[in-house]
Amino acid sequence: MIEEISAVEAAVISRLVELDREAFGSGGMNEWHLVPLIRHGRVFAGRREGIIVGSIQYMLDWNDFKKAYLVGVSVCQNWRGKGIGTELLTESFQQLAQQGIREVELTVDPANTGAVKLYETKLGFIVSEFRKAEYGEGQDRLVMKCMLPA
Repeated sequence: MIEEISAVEAAVISRLVELDREAFGSGGMNEWHLVPLIRHGRVFAGRREGIIVGSIQYMLDWNDFKKAYLVGVSVCQNWRGKGIGTELLTESFQQLAQQGIREVELTVDPANTGAVKLYETKLGFIVSEFRKAEYGEGQDRLVMKCMLPA
């Protein structure tokens, strides 16, 4: 089950932070990032057996109000490879499209070949740019874009 998180609840925030830290270490979301994204962006969560096992966050692109930037997506280690990430992406895309968003952009580590392949083959993303040292030396990123249905 995928749901939009629209209320700031301590237990939910704590779980989302835990998931992001598991996936991204010190680069993961914290409370100071998630609360504004819940209030002013879009945050979706996937639940299994009543527990949040995945999360995805978006913010609006202020240079193009029909574009959303995918801030991050994370899935609990025990639930990876079971379609949670794909479900989070496809269902959140549907909701974003209903809200007038026409394009989603993200950045991904070029070495994360599994994610790049998923974005390209299952979701229709294309690589639009390479950014060297986007997050510091040795932290290169591919910029990928996907058009949503009107």
